Amino acid sequence: MKKTVLITLIVILSFTAVSCASAISGSYGEPINVLAEAVKSGDADEYLSVFEEKYISELEEYFTIISDVDLETTVSETLASTKAYNKESCGAFTSVSVTEVKKETLGEFPSDAVYTGTFEPDGEVGEILSLTVSYVIEGMSGSTDPKEANFIVYSVNGEYYLHPMHMMFVFQ
Repeated sequence: MKKTVLITLIVILSFTAVSCASAISGSYGEPINVLAEAVKSGDADEYLSVFEEKYISELEEYFTIISDVDLETTVSETLASTKAYNKESCGAFTSVSVTEVKKETLGEFPSDAVYTGTFEPDGEVGEILSLTVSYVIEGMSGSTDPKEANFIVYSVNGEYYLHPMHMMFVFQ
């Protein structure tokens, strides 16, 4: 009986450790966790939610000027093609697991940040962080080797957002 309880406890703890390792803890990591989930699900609204609403509104306006396809459709199509590409590369696209590698506080936004449209945070910026994450695209044929990506996240009124330079980052 004790052996069964001990084995059950080990399995539960192991599952919890694996589950926790597939997401970045802390509110600053939430935009990246949501981004990974949105890429998995193909949900354009969820994907766009990691950016400030002000920036998304400006970008939607920009898209209506330059294109006959709106921003949400463009993001949906990008997510669908990413899923197809990852499925072809991995055998089947089931999830993206992200883990934090390094966190660095920045005094200001990087001068080499490139993005579409204009960008000025909608309020006073409380914190700017550079996050290096490791990610794995998982599929039926097993996991691929981990890759690394750098993200700039910042807070306004206690909410963390991805910098617009990451607008079309889709974990490939």
